[in-house]
Amino acid sequence: MALFHWTKQYAVYVPEIDAEHRAIFTLGAELERAAAARAPKGRVREMLRALVAHAEDHFTHEERLMRDARYEAFEWHKKQHDGVRRRLKEYGKRIEADDREAPAELLQYLSHWLHDHTSLTDRMMGARLRNFNREHRRAS
Repeated sequence: MALFHWTKQYAVYVPEIDAEHRAIFTLGAELERAAAARAPKGRVREMLRALVAHAEDHFTHEERLMRDARYEAFEWHKKQHDGVRRRLKEYGKRIEADDREAPAELLQYLSHWLHDHTSLTDRMMGARLRNFNREHRRAS
């Protein structure tokens, strides 16, 4: 079974965030297929860089939205982002050093992290952002 398969269970009901999450799942699935097919190292590295860049852009965007909404659990949420950032860098170094086990380990780690993070942490954030946006619209 594929590690990266988007379903509604991961939706946070903030359209822009859900679109970014779907893109991360898509990039993860593409990297998973490439690693399973033993794609050339250069291609795997290129795909990993794209995935990491997209994840970083997404984390930065979420963090900006949380700050703007004065989200009470911002620090807790950001620590989770920071932890995955560190792990992605570690795996990236291993992949750059041609560790053939690193892509599969990275995919397993990231898949589990995404499923857990989107199901709880991001859902909590999504609820706060939706409430903040509703309050903001009423006040306008």
